[in-house]
Amino acid sequence: MAEPAYVTIADDYARRIRNRSLAGGAQLPSHAELAERHGVSRSVIRQAIQLLATRQLVRTVPRRGTFVIDQSPVAQPESPTVDDDVDEIRAVAHPIRRAQLAANLITHYQLRIAELSGIRQTAIEDANDHGMSIADIGEHLGLANGRIGGLPRLDR
Repeated sequence: MAEPAYVTIADDYARRIRNRSLAGGAQLPSHAELAERHGVSRSVIRQAIQLLATRQLVRTVPRRGTFVIDQSPVAQPESPTVDDDVDEIRAVAHPIRRAQLAANLITHYQLRIAELSGIRQTAIEDANDHGMSIADIGEHLGLANGRIGGLPRLDR
């Protein structure tokens, strides 16, 4: 049985990234351009990009594009946690500087939340494209029966 088109496409780009014919930081063509190039739908391209992202080979920046992640063997420093960031800001003595740092961190996390919202929306669209009803998707996400994450419905 042949592999799905998105797996074949993802494997091709993974090979190019690993053999460095696509360098770290390189931007992939748009979904529409990739779809045309490979003769598939944009949904198939979204799945291929998602698979590459899962393999930590690319990252997508909303409204900017998809970029190859540097695959050099240099160890990446462990990124600080949110708690570390907040604790560091709390420790700043100067109130204005503390406020500036807090505002910058808020902006950073708002951008990450927007990126995650886009990923979630794409996943919902992909599930719907594959025949799952919006009601079923909502139920799987805990949005059924007027409940979000187990919270009671607020009637107005």
